[in-house]
Amino acid sequence: MDRKLKLPLLGQPDPNVPKDVHMVGRYALGVDWADTHGSIYPFERLRQDCPCGTCAEASVTPAMAWPAEIARTPGGLRVVWSDRHESLYPYAELRALCRCAGCTGGH
Repeated sequence: MDRKLKLPLLGQPDPNVPKDVHMVGRYALGVDWADTHGSIYPFERLRQDCPCGTCAEASVTPAMAWPAEIARTPGGLRVVWSDRHESLYPYAELRALCRCAGCTGGH
């Protein structure tokens, strides 16, 4: 992953701590972070960004990109997909996957 991880500043909330995880419409997951930033992760893109080696090499179909279960864990956000594959996104890495204009430098 070539994205930059956000580091906490002294006296500021840790930017890699989620305050809330919620659905955004029918096809995306939203995360509100402790530093007030909000990220939206379309399910298909989130599945493509699964940290396991298997998903990186596979082509993701829309049927594979439907979450059956989403849970916050101490180790990160755990997603069980409709094909029973499990993904664990450590929070700092999930934050680094944010593709909003602020996180990508406006691109």
